[in-house]
Amino acid sequence: MAEEIPVLRAENIRKRYGDSEVLKGISFELHKGDIKVVIGPSGSGKSTLLHCTNFLVRFDEGRIWLNEKEVNYAAKSELYAYRQKVGMIFQDFNLFDHLSALQNVQIGLLRVKKLSKKQARARAIHELERVGLGEHVAKYPAELSGGQKQRVSIARALAMDPEVMLLDEPTSALDPELIGEVHVVIQDLAAGGMTMMLVTHEIGFASFLANEIFFMDDGIILEKGSPEKILSNSECESTLEFCARIKNLHQGPG
Repeated sequence: MAEEIPVLRAENIRKRYGDSEVLKGISFELHKGDIKVVIGPSGSGKSTLLHCTNFLVRFDEGRIWLNEKEVNYAAKSELYAYRQKVGMIFQDFNLFDHLSALQNVQIGLLRVKKLSKKQARARAIHELERVGLGEHVAKYPAELSGGQKQRVSIARALAMDPEVMLLDEPTSALDPELIGEVHVVIQDLAAGGMTMMLVTHEIGFASFLANEIFFMDDGIILEKGSPEKILSNSECESTLEFCARIKNLHQGPG
């Protein structure tokens, strides 16, 4: 059951690029164990919302709290501490190509958490084994499949002991046969109680995973509710049309 106090809370997040307002005053809460899935058409502001939530993109208006402590963007020490607690998974993996899988996971443990080399290595191996990559710790990104690279990036985030994970279309860059292995890792995180906010076009996966779905369009959360409500019983025409298009796309002809 969700706790009374949210782990992460955002209020009135607004972001402009020139004359274009990409986010138009978005507010949301994540409680411990929540899995919020964000869907919507391309250009609706989904990825920008996640990037603003992790302060990778500086928003023009709004406020964010972690465990009811407001985050001060101008205080670098606060920002570093926040990013340790709010992990981010990108669609293009964001691995260091010149580092092995082990080194990619170790680097934050050494530089940010200031662990010893022995401690960092042990923790990195543990996290790589957790995502099913125990036999691939010495391989470099060029030697790994897309699914394996994404699992390395998840292991790297988990090594920082995050309270919240933000996942920005984590399977969109993968071939269809590799998507399942990343889904399994995300499902394991969910089963372990990880609090997550996930942007995806994988409607079936969203309906299985989420306790609440946000439908975004034109910079706002147009509708939110249970997977059943949003995907099957929406009262909003835009939501119904989008979900129908995505379902048809994944089902294919015939």
